[in-house]
Amino acid sequence: MSRVWMWLSGAFCGILLASFTLQSQAGNFPGEQPVYSRDQGRQSRLFYVAGGSDGAEKVEYICTADSGVATSAARWQVTRLTYDTSDRVSTIQWAGGNDAFDQICDNRASLTYS
Repeated sequence: MSRVWMWLSGAFCGILLASFTLQSQAGNFPGEQPVYSRDQGRQSRLFYVAGGSDGAEKVEYICTADSGVATSAARWQVTRLTYDTSDRVSTIQWAGGNDAFDQICDNRASLTYS
């Protein structure tokens, strides 16, 4: 009987250790699913403003909001990416100086960025 008990307790400890190992590798508890922005019902709009032929003054706007929000509503997060003469992103700035969802996507070109 003691051999059966030792075998069962060893099997239980092995399963417990394996579940903690899997948890640390995946970042979630066993049975949990990761959540991505697409699962939260977000929408994104991308806008591109052409610059010079060398990439200077090229600008991209990324507007993100919950699904179904009108572009005229003040519930958007607006990001501006500007490029240098090597056609690489030189600055990333947020409208209003933060990443809050309180901007209007339609006003992206006239917003204050920092």
